[in-house]
Amino acid sequence: MRSVPVLIISGSVGVGKSSVAAAISEMLVEQSVPHALIDLDYLRWAFPRPKDDPFHMVMGFNNLGSVWKNYQQSGVDRLIVPSVMESRSELDSYREAIPGADILVVRLRVKLTTIHERLKSRETGKSLDWHLNRAMELTAQLEKTQIEDIVIDTDDKSMTLVAQEVMSKWND
Repeated sequence: MRSVPVLIISGSVGVGKSSVAAAISEMLVEQSVPHALIDLDYLRWAFPRPKDDPFHMVMGFNNLGSVWKNYQQSGVDRLIVPSVMESRSELDSYREAIPGADILVVRLRVKLTTIHERLKSRETGKSLDWHLNRAMELTAQLEKTQIEDIVIDTDDKSMTLVAQEVMSKWND
């Protein structure tokens, strides 16, 4: 079985996971490196949500496995996945969905005040309240559990600079 480099970009909501993933994808395109960027949030976006799986993680990983097969058949050989990773046990689900996955988990970290500013510029109403509360919860939880392989502080850095830093770690 061939090894599949998988980069999971984790962190709180509003930390910049999707933006950094897109910047990394652009860098790989410039280098002509076959890859896919799959935002796990979109593979889990459905209603209603089961009470025992409020973030639709099971559906997300099932969908990831199906989508990965399609990408792989088209010549993609590495994967970027922006997603909040709350437990190291999720790695088993990634490995089941992506056979041969060689996973690096990078957590982006930024001040909570910066996250709140970003969220206020993109969310409204009940969604804003939920995201502000979730950001506080996740920031504390991720600092405590430290389930990532690498942490990159992003305060006062452009997304391009953060992407370059992540790429340097992924290519080690």
